[in-house]
Amino acid sequence: MIDDAAPPKVPPRLTSAKFPSTAKISVLMVDDDPALLDLACRFLRSREDLTIDSCFTAIDAMAKMAGNMYDVIVLDYELPGMDGIQFLREVKGRGDMTPVIVFTGKGREGVVIEALNAGADFYLQKGGDPRMGFLELLYMIREAASRNRSRLELEESERRFRESLEHIPLISYQLDREGKITFCNEHFLEMTSWTREDMMGENWFDLFIPVRDRTRMKRAYQKGVREGVSSDRYFTPLITRDGEIRHVLMSSIALRSREGEIEGVTFVGEDVTERERATEEMRSSEERLKIIFEYAPDAFFLNDPAGVFVDMNRAAEQVLGYRKEDLIGKNFLAIGVITPEEIPRAINLFSHHIEGQSQGPGELTLVRRDGSRVVVDMHTYPVRFRGRELILGIARDITERKLSEEALRRVNGKLQLLNSVTRHDILNTLTALTMYLELLGEDEKEPELAKTVEKATQVAKTIRRQVEFARTYQDIGIQSPVWQPLGPTALSAMEGAGITTVEVHVDTGDFEIYADPLLGNVFYNLLDNSVRHGGGITGVWLTAMQDERGLKLVYEDNGSGIPRNEKEKIFSRGYGKNTGFGLFLSKEILAITGTTIKETGTYGKGARFEIRIPPGLFRPESAH
Repeated sequence: MIDDAAPPKVPPRLTSAKFPSTAKISVLMVDDDPALLDLACRFLRSREDLTIDSCFTAIDAMAKMAGNMYDVIVLDYELPGMDGIQFLREVKGRGDMTPVIVFTGKGREGVVIEALNAGADFYLQKGGDPRMGFLELLYMIREAASRNRSRLELEESERRFRESLEHIPLISYQLDREGKITFCNEHFLEMTSWTREDMMGENWFDLFIPVRDRTRMKRAYQKGVREGVSSDRYFTPLITRDGEIRHVLMSSIALRSREGEIEGVTFVGEDVTERERATEEMRSSEERLKIIFEYAPDAFFLNDPAGVFVDMNRAAEQVLGYRKEDLIGKNFLAIGVITPEEIPRAINLFSHHIEGQSQGPGELTLVRRDGSRVVVDMHTYPVRFRGRELILGIARDITERKLSEEALRRVNGKLQLLNSVTRHDILNTLTALTMYLELLGEDEKEPELAKTVEKATQVAKTIRRQVEFARTYQDIGIQSPVWQPLGPTALSAMEGAGITTVEVHVDTGDFEIYADPLLGNVFYNLLDNSVRHGGGITGVWLTAMQDERGLKLVYEDNGSGIPRNEKEKIFSRGYGKNTGFGLFLSKEILAITGTTIKETGTYGKGARFEIRIPPGLFRPESAH
């Protein structure tokens, strides 16, 4: 009769802690025949490597298993309440992997097959010589325990291995012989955006390998499973769930059974996609830089700190007249590409680079292979290339420009000489003419003539002013702009006007500005304009402030100011009550370097001029 009472819960025994090989074998004997059970227990307890526990029913056995762990269970087939086959199905159905030996008097073939199918590890029939039966049972117990302990050790080893794979900062996964996924770690899931539930048991190649590579890689995997897995590292593309292809550097390890057969493969790899992209970008960048270096219109030189040529581009070959191969590895001083008089300067340039300072621009005369000379505008920079400290020289051939400048300088010299002589002659003639007109004006006999003479005198004075303007205007832009201290330049120019009735206040900080050498005339003309047209001014102020648009200079006086309709006209040539040239010249001088000037004052409250200096054309004095 079968007991319908629910049997005690048996804890699953899929895995367990590793047992040392010297540990005693714990055996549970289950038999409803007290005499046979006692005899079997006596025999087995006589063995030092065994510990024996016993009970009479399958229900009792399950109760004992709930509180104890056994290495082997020896079970009779016919038991009250629950027979041996039912016990096997119940225990194995709950996941308990404890080995079971069916030890019974039933010897029919059907019973044996049924027991083995239900999960029995061995089947032993009672009867015959008891001693021989018990010895055979002893052998089966030891064999079953050994197999079980090997299984547990293997499972523990696999658990630790997978645990290590789970926590290493690399991707890892395992496939069975068919290529189905049996394990993957969190790093792999993070990279591919898959969940473990969605991919377990799926074919790896169908999920993660691009179509173009799928067949080839499947064949390679099956060949590795049959013939042996290579330990070489290799690159493989993987498709994420979002369709992105990642590049992975992989290694593989065969998973083998106790018999040495390959049961699957463990893969461990590193996602090198970003590294590959960075490498490719670096390679592309190097190619782009190589093209720029090689085909740049300016000559590029690379030298070591001793002056030995390391590399140069095509423009450098053209400038020097040498082939690259003739110069690489040679010192520029030994070759003679620098004129003797400039060798000290070149050595000085190299000494600055040892201190990490760039140099230039500066003109340098180089000697070509044919002995001709070429003038270059040279910049040099300390650089680091492939672990070496080098010096990059960039030279622009300005030989033609220098020749043109020299020719232009000669022409300008002749024109200035001609203008000077012409002005001198005209002014001398005007002086004589003015004297004659003054003599005619003193004749009191001809009143009408005196009026005509006065008009002619005014015309002569106008001609003189125009000649004087031409002399001043021709000097604008003749010399290159230079850096000038703003405050001292303005103060010197305004104090040099010799006007003692006006107090001059300059508060411009320590700025320098890049302007035409005639910059002082701008401040002189502003003060002259204030005195002539301001209606009795007593003070002028010049201040500076920096903003996002550059540097703003503000010149103010306490005179009558400029009417609204004249704010633009005052910068026109010839406009005004005097010569009409002062503010026009000031605007032209400032325009040489892109600086602007405008009047922003309120009529009746004094004149106010804003001078706007663009970024890059001013700097603190301490910056150089």
